[in-house]
Amino acid sequence: MLRRTLGLFDQDTRHRKLEALGDPLVVLNKIVPWEMFREPLEATRNEGRDPKRGGRPAYDAVLMFKILVLRELYALSDEQVEFQIADRMSFQRFLGIGIEHSVPDYTAVWRFRERLKGEAITELFRTLGHYIDLAGFEAKKGQMLDASLVSKPRTRKPAQPKEGEPELTKQQAAHRDADANWTKKHGRSYFGYKNHVNADVEHGFIREYAVTPASVHDSQCIPELLATMQKGQPLYGDSAYRSAETTQRCKIFGMKDRTHYKANRNRPLTAQQEIWNTARSKIRARVEHVFARIDLFRAGKPLRCTGLARAKVCLGLINIAHNLRRLMTMHRFAVGMA
Repeated sequence: MLRRTLGLFDQDTRHRKLEALGDPLVVLNKIVPWEMFREPLEATRNEGRDPKRGGRPAYDAVLMFKILVLRELYALSDEQVEFQIADRMSFQRFLGIGIEHSVPDYTAVWRFRERLKGEAITELFRTLGHYIDLAGFEAKKGQMLDASLVSKPRTRKPAQPKEGEPELTKQQAAHRDADANWTKKHGRSYFGYKNHVNADVEHGFIREYAVTPASVHDSQCIPELLATMQKGQPLYGDSAYRSAETTQRCKIFGMKDRTHYKANRNRPLTAQQEIWNTARSKIRARVEHVFARIDLFRAGKPLRCTGLARAKVCLGLINIAHNLRRLMTMHRFAVGMA
């Protein structure tokens, strides 16, 4: 191959070629005003950091958040996302950095994600949700409730060893997840957490979410999932969500209870109730598409974090990434219809 000197516009030429090939990150940068996340991100700046200590200045908060978004969009580890940013031109353009800029290492990515524990990740999720509404994709035609199991490597052991057993080392204890738990589904055992979501029927955006150990029943998260409610719209869910409390809550907020009827001991479903359940299943099943898309992009990778607080951050970022993908899909559809 012939060598030649790097030209002044060579980088721009490569960028245009990437855009012509359909770089989705270009679309994402165009349709998302990333500065809207700055305020909730800056609120976490000094958490866990001693302002009297020296050291190099922190990386820009919006830049670090976009790195976390890249990490979830492409299902990368902290080490992998550091390498890919240093290696891929499309990632660098998405972040607004060049060859002359330093790339945050994987420890900086981990530390920044630690800042999002608590209400910070919820605030970021709702900031994106508010923008989705302003973009014209309000929740319509009802809301759907469901939960998905998110597996973890099976490393759980008692926090305190039994009598006669050796004490766990500090490193061993750090890898033991005392918050994750076991559950059974269709005869199979699962270890990890649950991602409970409320998704809208028309667009498939996740409107609310909650994270619990896998052993928590789906119905326990109804109050959290119904924090965002649309009057006059139906609420869909399988029989796990059917209860007098759900029906009463729907009446109070002017929603139509369309959760599945549940058969009880010595009280089977009537023929009419079975017909209603079949009709509702055709709509409720759309929430499975949400989990299918998440699983597709994560390629079945387990959740690699320890503790409920970190699981809430990781699953919150996964749900944010899902909504960003849906936003790109809806944008392409709108452009195609124009």
